Amino acid sequence: MLGTKSKILVVDDYPALVTLTRHKLIHKGFDVITAPNGEEALSLVRSEYPDLVISDVEMPLMDGYELCSKIKNDSRLHQIPVILVTSMVTTDSLMKGISAGADNYLTKPYDDETLFSKIDELLNNPVKPFTDREMINVAIDNKNYNIKADYTHLVNLLVSTYKNTLAQNRELENIKQQLRSINQELELSKNEHEDLLQNVFPKKIADSLLAYGTVTPERYEDVTIMFTDFDGFSKVVPDLSPEKLINSLTHYFDQFDNYAEEHNLIKIKTIGDSYMAVGGLPDRNETHPIDVVLAALKMKYFMDNAKHSLNSSIPHFPLRIGIHTGESVVGVIGKKRFAYDIWGSAVNLASRMEQNADTNYINISEATYERVKEFFECETRGEIEAKNMGKVPMYYLKRIKEEYSEDVDGVFPNRLFVRQYNMMTRTSNSQVGS
Repeated sequence: MLGTKSKILVVDDYPALVTLTRHKLIHKGFDVITAPNGEEALSLVRSEYPDLVISDVEMPLMDGYELCSKIKNDSRLHQIPVILVTSMVTTDSLMKGISAGADNYLTKPYDDETLFSKIDELLNNPVKPFTDREMINVAIDNKNYNIKADYTHLVNLLVSTYKNTLAQNRELENIKQQLRSINQELELSKNEHEDLLQNVFPKKIADSLLAYGTVTPERYEDVTIMFTDFDGFSKVVPDLSPEKLINSLTHYFDQFDNYAEEHNLIKIKTIGDSYMAVGGLPDRNETHPIDVVLAALKMKYFMDNAKHSLNSSIPHFPLRIGIHTGESVVGVIGKKRFAYDIWGSAVNLASRMEQNADTNYINISEATYERVKEFFECETRGEIEAKNMGKVPMYYLKRIKEEYSEDVDGVFPNRLFVRQYNMMTRTSNSQVGS
């Protein structure tokens, strides 16, 4: 059975505004689809045939004027109404939009009543095909404009948009009040949804999901992947109540989360008693091998000392850790239950590092070793047979070197380490900036 809801396409490269407008329209009973630029919007118009398009004017790749013109000059699409949204309150910008075929304008900031009245007007009154409009001459502010429009269309636009825009310019205080109201609503909506998503995803990923419902996959030439696993966990599970099982994993993984956050890692997921985190995501950097190794040392140190402080309700598990640095593809899968994940041979090799680690050891690949050997003591293991990968060089990471260590166990870096690390960070940032 065909749906009766009108479908509206919202186009804007500012995620917060897309999110706010989308929620308002859904609350009013519309189906809503979104796009971050004109190119993606045009593709959606051709595939989804929305009942109306609301598009910002200033956007990358293809601006609102070009998007509007392409819709209005396509015989299959020209009857789809287009509302252009702009903050450029000038006669030239309005005439440019009319020439592109815009059926109406919204000038920022606008209130809900203005938004919905323009939508209702266009949905209930079919627009005249752009190809049927004639070239006419209009004189405004001592300037002549040759535009393609009919007089009814022109009068409606000028009366409802241009005069209203000029009135907004004269009422600056009223605009400030509207801006404050919109900003408050934006902040409430932003906080509500970011609180939910940013506990699961990095901010950059959460913002894209909120606005567009998807994230563009990316190839990372250089990330560091870590897997941890509790030795003997599967043997203990049958004897644990559900409450003790969850309490135990929460106790350990909460602390792992703290170390991951402290060292700028992104937790990808937990699978049973396995914990996976990655350095170098979603913002690229040069220090991620060191970041991951530091986090791993603290995780191991925490687990080594936990057995002396645990109560009887939380069993202690020896830990194995595997780390590898390499190339991966990162993206989000799922439509309703999103999962931020990472794929590639580097992920498989990191997993093999963990599987081939002895209990209470951190096993790293040669690629990671080459990136961290200046600061950390490592023990070569030679080439070890890895499942489906043949013989692979592996190293045990022991500790921070004495000259860089704050403590006797080699877990915490000293001031010299931090100074060297900060120099690497500044060099990396300058390269990115250039």
